[in-house]
Amino acid sequence: MSSARSKMQDEVVTILDNRKINEKYFKLTFASKKLSRGVVPGQFLQLQIQPTFDPLLRRPFSYYRIKGERVEVLYEILGRGTGILSQKGKGSRVRILGPLGNPFSKPKAKKTTVLVAGGIGLPPLVFFAEKNKVDYLLIGGKSKAEVLPKSELSKVSGKVLYATNDGSYGKKGFVTVLLDELIHQQEDPRNLFVQTCGPKVMMQAVIDLARKYEIPGEASIDETMGCGVGACLGCMVETDKGLVPSCVEGPVFAFDSIRQSLV
Repeated sequence: MSSARSKMQDEVVTILDNRKINEKYFKLTFASKKLSRGVVPGQFLQLQIQPTFDPLLRRPFSYYRIKGERVEVLYEILGRGTGILSQKGKGSRVRILGPLGNPFSKPKAKKTTVLVAGGIGLPPLVFFAEKNKVDYLLIGGKSKAEVLPKSELSKVSGKVLYATNDGSYGKKGFVTVLLDELIHQQEDPRNLFVQTCGPKVMMQAVIDLARKYEIPGEASIDETMGCGVGACLGCMVETDKGLVPSCVEGPVFAFDSIRQSLV
């Protein structure tokens, strides 16, 4: 049993707050000594939205922030389950299993740490940039409406740069435009260390750039996770070790260990 699995807890918690913070994201807050203890950026939790069989499966969410025993989860409505979750108010009860999975590794000595986030891949990287000294946080989105309030990024270390598809905020284009520019500013791009989380298309583009310039890094591959403990085998990823469940062996994998295309 991995150390992550040995520490996981299954607990019913009370929602302290659950509010929409911009056009895209909701933030859910609860308190739990067990579910907050020793959590490291990149780990996730499985949330049972209703105490019934509908929705049947728990939904995986990255840890966004830990403040003492208070846990914050940033999410967007992607389907029926998260739609129901968005309607739950203060005092509602939900069952949560966590912390799960293996985290991002800490910044490397003598490397420039670059975080590349898109969509709902943003939460674990904001968490990481608050807990560690990083150099850059590159954030991609569709438009200015998705940009997080400044208060949500006030404790992020490093320089935050945005790219939006429509050019309404930051650089126009995909977030890889920012990464490509940064790479070309380097005397030796191999001194970068890139960590990414977001849509698979985005992460594949990041990995392709990294491989082109021999840049090491890590990607959080958040396949559909039915159980979160490696039992249902619904989140298999092809790696240098063969097919492995992302929920247990990941979700964070080194670029050079990934043997499949993400798209």
